[in-house]
Amino acid sequence: MKIDCFTHVMPTRFYTALKQKMTGPDYLGGLLESMPQLVDLPARLAVMDRHGVDAQVITLSSPPIEIAMGDPPTAADLARLANDEIVAMAAQHPGRFIPVGTVAMNDPAHMAREAERCLTELGMKGVLIYSSAAGVPLDRPEFRDFFAVMARHDYPVWLHPARGGNQPDYRGEDHSKYWIWQVFGWPYETTAAMTRLVFDGLFDRHPDIKIITHHAAAMAPAFSARIDAIYGKPNMPEIRAAAEKLARPANEYFRLFYGDTALMGAVGGLAAAYEFLGAERLLFGTDAPFDGSGGEDFTRDTLFSIAALAVPPAQKEAMLSGNARRLMKLDG
Repeated sequence: MKIDCFTHVMPTRFYTALKQKMTGPDYLGGLLESMPQLVDLPARLAVMDRHGVDAQVITLSSPPIEIAMGDPPTAADLARLANDEIVAMAAQHPGRFIPVGTVAMNDPAHMAREAERCLTELGMKGVLIYSSAAGVPLDRPEFRDFFAVMARHDYPVWLHPARGGNQPDYRGEDHSKYWIWQVFGWPYETTAAMTRLVFDGLFDRHPDIKIITHHAAAMAPAFSARIDAIYGKPNMPEIRAAAEKLARPANEYFRLFYGDTALMGAVGGLAAAYEFLGAERLLFGTDAPFDGSGGEDFTRDTLFSIAALAVPPAQKEAMLSGNARRLMKLDG
């Protein structure tokens, strides 16, 4: 069995409402017109069937609602609409699409309420958030209620990176060149968010909380020795003071995150993620349909990278579906 744990959709009604309400830049940029598979479920099913994928977890596509819509009440309304529409999309093909919710992160009180609604009323299997709330870090106290809701209901948080092309890489420039903001900026943003949550004591407050990081725990696997050397035995006063407040050595918490396999087929990168997280914390995920082929390339290449791993078949089975079934309570 194969469950793709990290794909994206853009419901038509939400897309239209967001375009109508945006007052700043057009963050959507003709997204549905250029990528119809964000809403075309039969086309997605065809790709899934060609590659033996039984189900996809569907999450709302970027841009983050709070980036596109700065007014918190309006952003909250849009999040509710998005969740209703994602559930309706999944209901069109029962068992093939698994709905995961979204929240407007510029309204922390709404985040907790809407997460509760997603999990208890809509039957969604988790909630997606971004690595920051329009630049506000996730370790701020106002976000604690959201994480408490997710921990209490024991459903995963999907953690997606957020950084825009309007964030320059160097002083004196007004934008990021060569898509540095996405190719390298997104892994950095995810890793920075992970680090802030670790030192904020999230895993001490909620030892069993499940956070699925996009793109295989980002930079952490490649820099695992650096994490162990600097955070495991901290010498710098700032790090030592923060680490002393934690119940365990700081470096150990980084391995409590989960990761998807969305590395565009990179076998070496996936092997590093396997060594860092272990098979029990890796989930098959592709980032479909953001490959220019409606998900065809990412699905094929990601499955190839999993097949190429020199690990026991039982561990591959866990990565392909077992871990997803367990985290989302799909087996009853």
